[in-house]
Amino acid sequence: MRTVHALFVGINNYPGRPLRGCVNDVRAAESWLRSRSGTRSRIETLHDAQATRSALLGGIREHLGRSGPEDTALLWFSGHGSQAPTADPGEPTGWSQALVCHDSLVPGGQPVLRDTELGALLDRVAARGTHVVAVLDCCHAGGATREHAGCHAGGATREHAARGVPWMPWWHTGTRAGGGQGPGRGAHVLLAACRPQELAHEKVIDGRPRGLFSHALLSTLGRVGPTATYGEVHALTHARVRALSGVQHPELRGPENGVLLSGEAAAASPFLLRHTAWGWEVDCGAAHGLRSAGAEFTLLGDPAARAVVVREVRPESALVDPAGWRPTAGDAQRAHAVTPSALAFPPAVVALSGGAEDVRLLTRAVAGEPALTSEPDGVSALRLRVDAGGGWARVSGGAGHPVPDLPLRSPADAARVAGCLAHIARWHRVRDLANPDPLLSSLVRITVEETPVGTLRHASDGEIVCAYTPDGREPQVRVGIHNHSGRELWAVLLDLTDGYASSPHLFDGDFIADGRVGWARRGQSVWLRLPPGRALVRGAFTRDWLKVIVAEDELNLAPFRLPAWSAAPAAGDRLGPAPASGGAVVRLAAARADGGRDAGGPVHGPGRWGTAQVVVRTEV
Repeated sequence: MRTVHALFVGINNYPGRPLRGCVNDVRAAESWLRSRSGTRSRIETLHDAQATRSALLGGIREHLGRSGPEDTALLWFSGHGSQAPTADPGEPTGWSQALVCHDSLVPGGQPVLRDTELGALLDRVAARGTHVVAVLDCCHAGGATREHAGCHAGGATREHAARGVPWMPWWHTGTRAGGGQGPGRGAHVLLAACRPQELAHEKVIDGRPRGLFSHALLSTLGRVGPTATYGEVHALTHARVRALSGVQHPELRGPENGVLLSGEAAAASPFLLRHTAWGWEVDCGAAHGLRSAGAEFTLLGDPAARAVVVREVRPESALVDPAGWRPTAGDAQRAHAVTPSALAFPPAVVALSGGAEDVRLLTRAVAGEPALTSEPDGVSALRLRVDAGGGWARVSGGAGHPVPDLPLRSPADAARVAGCLAHIARWHRVRDLANPDPLLSSLVRITVEETPVGTLRHASDGEIVCAYTPDGREPQVRVGIHNHSGRELWAVLLDLTDGYASSPHLFDGDFIADGRVGWARRGQSVWLRLPPGRALVRGAFTRDWLKVIVAEDELNLAPFRLPAWSAAPAAGDRLGPAPASGGAVVRLAAARADGGRDAGGPVHGPGRWGTAQVVVRTEV
């Protein structure tokens, strides 16, 4: 049985800057953990004056440090947070964060627990195979466990007391003690009360002072089942906090599909439906490729296959209405996995050639893929082609590396060819994503800088060409995201390979302040190499499309992740159940009796998001 080693830290009685709800928060969290069936827990608590810097460090190193490879280490901190400017080039916002210990508010007392220290401590526990979770209910919590951090302060209302204090001169130690590289960013999961630049608040709820985030999170945890994912918990908690406070945005840093307190990967949809203060909302918006009102999403795993219809497309999400069904109170308390059931973008057009039987097989297979159509149109920018004959099919038209010929002798072979075409179409949808309003896009750029390893030149066609060294070493570059928009922006950097993969691993979502640079891999070199299986011979090359997507709010990253296409069948390579097609209208679900809602429609108007892209060619 998994053991949860938990450290609950709540501080109300700060010298000179008291809070009211922090001890209530961690006591409620402790009760929740003790009540979980099937979980063995070992709990330590630090309340008020007990929560000194040395006690907090000792609790992490010694108590959480006892966790084994099959255990979970949980840190729950409720108290003050703070921030300070930093010249660290690896921090894109120009600010670092810290947790304020009880003895940190005494002049000449102990330093605060800085982001670099805390992140490294937690990641050292995670490096042993322990699943590590940090829940931070304090100001600037979104940056308080990172190797490098970020933010700026704001004010609090009378109704909501802020859980933050200004940085004080005696907190500066002049070193980054305890920081260093550690096992790498993302080794632990962070559930944070707010963004790095925001304040967290507390108020009286049901007669007791509580932190808005802790109250909302525990309310969510009391409703969801034992297999709930971090993405589901965050979505519901975020909606509840936003209903209580319009200026506080909880954050999740970690895998959306990780099961709560175990981290085990769960099968999850890229999109979630939840009820918010604005009504029903899906975390898929114009920045993900949703183009117009009228698109549909269907609830996954729902016996009635209930659907919702988009009524308003926003940059990061869409407001939807239930289609022909009435939600219950229980529905409103859950996050529902959904999948697109009518596309809001034109499908790729596939031209088929070959013998009559081959074309018949392929036509039927293409009709079963929502990203494809064999009907010519004047809308889709992507034209793919399949030439069939002699028991083989050749796919062409994509911008990536040529796909090897595929067998075509049965309906299963034809379905695999159609799956290849659909994969290419999804990859192109991300690569070609662009806002109709170019303003924000024009204020963000990507730079690729040469390092001592390899050579770099700019080709006349705009590609950045990086070459292996004469002795065969892989070239290295530094990649920066430059924000000149006049405002702080959230950004993700996608690496779209010519093997038809898309990944945000280079810069997986963070805020970048105006005039600052967000560096891929936190400023470390980006290695460029030919994919496995391609011979390192003179003239060999590969391409990477580096695409940055920026927005004023965080975007759901799941739709931007796509594995490289492989001729070998892959389990779970669909977003949902095998879709059906209704004639010339491409759908993810069968047409309804009332005629349904067709894909397409007008392009969504300008939104607050933008993109920039460069092409890097790596050659021998």
